[in-house]
Amino acid sequence: MDESVTDVSSTRCRKTLTLLTVALNCRDLFVKTADSLPSTLPAWIRWIVVDGGSTDGTAEQIRLDARVTRSISEPDNGVYDAYNKALGMADTDYVSYLNCGDTLASEAIQALDHALDAADVSFMPVHCFAVRMCSNQGFVWRPAPDELPDRMSVPTPGVLFPRAALTAVGGFDPGLRIAADYEALLKLRVGGHPFAVHDAVLVDYLGGGLSTHHDTLGFFEECVVQLRNKVADRDQVLLRAARHAVSDIHLGAIPFARWKWAMTLAKRVLY
Repeated sequence: MDESVTDVSSTRCRKTLTLLTVALNCRDLFVKTADSLPSTLPAWIRWIVVDGGSTDGTAEQIRLDARVTRSISEPDNGVYDAYNKALGMADTDYVSYLNCGDTLASEAIQALDHALDAADVSFMPVHCFAVRMCSNQGFVWRPAPDELPDRMSVPTPGVLFPRAALTAVGGFDPGLRIAADYEALLKLRVGGHPFAVHDAVLVDYLGGGLSTHHDTLGFFEECVVQLRNKVADRDQVLLRAARHAVSDIHLGAIPFARWKWAMTLAKRVLY
């Protein structure tokens, strides 16, 4: 353990934070993310990178960065499996996921310093910051944790998860492709864990990931998450899913395919 982190946390009651980055064959995007970090990280911030076995030089680039506290490079079973690996490698008070291609906003370190330098050492809320959506004309997504039972209303790149609390709810379900972060946040919310909302923009989000290209799958996974966590009426969720299946038609989509999604969801719940 880095003794300087322990000393700072104990004398000033500042919580410690690990930035968690997962990567796979994205060397240039990793460099972009790395370039957004201070040349020397504050003593209370660590950086862990989990690489999925890249073959394009990403793993070598990670090893060259002296700011990386720990890293591994090995095959995984998808992004949420990598998220869980990274979570298991951390030992700080908080963790936050900074994906390759995303960058810390200019005011991020100051905002983190303010949020984590708390007077009450025992108060460990989920800290939620705003995120600037670079793929959506710079739209700023501001967190609304009270709305989590209804929708994904908190941008994951702007979240500081209390490590122990995230571990206690099981981390991220690797059986989900898109909505496992929504389920983790929802479990924390319905479990009564406190949330703290901050106005500052923490991350500039690149976009273009699975949730961007598979919005329909993301919608239905959110429905499944709401049903199995019992935060919504089953009939209403299934009705919403069925309506989405036939009304949200993109060019080239076949209505039957959307109905098939709805039926798959219904069978998962009813049988």
